[in-house]
Amino acid sequence: MRRGLAALALLATALSPAPAAAVLIDFEGFGDVGTTGPVVTTQFPEVTFSAERGSVNVVTSQPGLGAGLNFICTALGLITCTQDTFLTFTSPVRNLTFLQVGDNQSVANSKVAEVDVFESGAFAATVDILGDASFTTPNLVDLTAFDHVTSIRIHAITDPGGLGWDNFSFDVDPAAPSPTAVPEPATLTLVAASLAGAGIVAWQRSRRWQRGSAAS
Repeated sequence: MRRGLAALALLATALSPAPAAAVLIDFEGFGDVGTTGPVVTTQFPEVTFSAERGSVNVVTSQPGLGAGLNFICTALGLITCTQDTFLTFTSPVRNLTFLQVGDNQSVANSKVAEVDVFESGAFAATVDILGDASFTTPNLVDLTAFDHVTSIRIHAITDPGGLGWDNFSFDVDPAAPSPTAVPEPATLTLVAASLAGAGIVAWQRSRRWQRGSAAS
């Protein structure tokens, strides 16, 4: 019986999804790159950064603006920080947040940009990005209400000086097991052997009990 329970526990473990992997992309690994640094595209395995045609996302080092030394900003020749920024995730993610950097708005809680969110490849919603009228204080953009996020598009920037983006934080969703998923052959073999062993033990106990009853 114990072996049977252990086999069932092993089977459940084999079929259960892996825990989500937490990721933080803060661009600090590039070091001090000055005002205009390297272009960010596929340096991070979890996500691809892109921009509108003719524009690129570059790392810029400007102490006192982001959460650390570096953040990214769109560039069209020179850094303008007003073009669209796209993130396409390698696997669906959840608990997504990031920081908006360099708000020049004069009125707190006014819209400075928008972000389109796509779940499982389909458009889900457009979320307003609000400023706080503080140029040196990053603002949190919270997209944790969305699940299985496959891409986002940051656009419609109205801030007069443009905006930067920093500290993309998210959990990578583990691949969910299919309802018809079949365990690995080795796992099935082990489970079958354990269950068979448990059945033999139960049968032997039953036979001994029957013999004892007959003898009495």
